[in-house]
Amino acid sequence: MACHCLYLNNSREFFALLKQRDPDIILKMVKCVLSAAKRGKDKIDIFDITFKNMDSLAFGIDKHQYREMLGNCMDDLIAMEEYELCAEIKKLLDKKPRKPRKKVLLNMGEPGIAP
Repeated sequence: MACHCLYLNNSREFFALLKQRDPDIILKMVKCVLSAAKRGKDKIDIFDITFKNMDSLAFGIDKHQYREMLGNCMDDLIAMEEYELCAEIKKLLDKKPRKPRKKVLLNMGEPGIAP
């Protein structure tokens, strides 16, 4: 389930809002992605969009896209004077990405047989 629901006339309206860097859309995306990053989610659906003709679209991103999306929104947040969000993003961007932990399988042997 997505973080936010939008009701728009058509997909062009949504992509126009993205292209215009609509402040409300930017804030919703940033807050949703920050939350997903903090919770370690592999992907997040940011918007469930329903159009006037009842078609729908889910707009989401994968974990490997979080940093880029947040970095791309920094100038917009500064222009909106959202300095606390900028600080949260900076803190996240300054962290080195974790490498996936390797799973270690222990060979405990067959029951009744010494390893």
